[in-house]
Amino acid sequence: MIRRVKIIFLEIIFIVFVSAYAISANNKKGTVILLHGIMNKSFMMNRIEKGLVKEGYKVVNWGYPSYQNTIEEHAKSLNNVVRKIKNNESINFVGFSLGCIIIRYYLTHYKVPKAKRFVMIAPPNHGSEQADYQYNWGRFILGEKSFKQLRAKNREYYCNMGIPSCEIGIIAGGKGNSKGYSKILPGDDDGAVSLESAKLDGIKDFIQLKHEHTELILRKDTVDNVVSFMETGFFIKKEK
Repeated sequence: MIRRVKIIFLEIIFIVFVSAYAISANNKKGTVILLHGIMNKSFMMNRIEKGLVKEGYKVVNWGYPSYQNTIEEHAKSLNNVVRKIKNNESINFVGFSLGCIIIRYYLTHYKVPKAKRFVMIAPPNHGSEQADYQYNWGRFILGEKSFKQLRAKNREYYCNMGIPSCEIGIIAGGKGNSKGYSKILPGDDDGAVSLESAKLDGIKDFIQLKHEHTELILRKDTVDNVVSFMETGFFIKKEK
């Protein structure tokens, strides 16, 4: 009987040790915070979340009232989310559309010492020409806050926003030609954001995938490239 108790006790210790080791291993990869776009919900980022969890990352798929507050107000709320993460963990970010701009503003206006990598998906880094075109009627649905700030006419706002010091990778959408998906937007585009607006100086890597705007966050190749950047700091390069 005593021997049986000892065996059970040792088994428990072994399980606890293995579990603690597994948690420690996962923590080394840190936490990834996901932010969806305007008029989206957090479930839109589920495929990206699953891809990152599978690789051992802790994921916070943050839902926020996208059009009800300004970018600055969203950034303040994001700071409350980040402050709950343990100080010894690295923090990474993945944003889609408006989510990219909120993260960009946040990282340039708040101190985030553990910020490591940031993937922007379809970012309107210089504003969205589509928002300009849709503004007169769209404001009655999306309001006068973050939607108004997304306009490409707000050039000075984006120029003064700054560029985060962490490693940044950008995934843009488009057809890979001079026309893009929209007849309204200049040059190549994903139907909502032009290729030129997605670009940003000083980033580590850039890749264009042949998908439309919202389609980007639902595609496997987007997930694979997000995971690749989180793991290596680079996107997947196809052999020519």
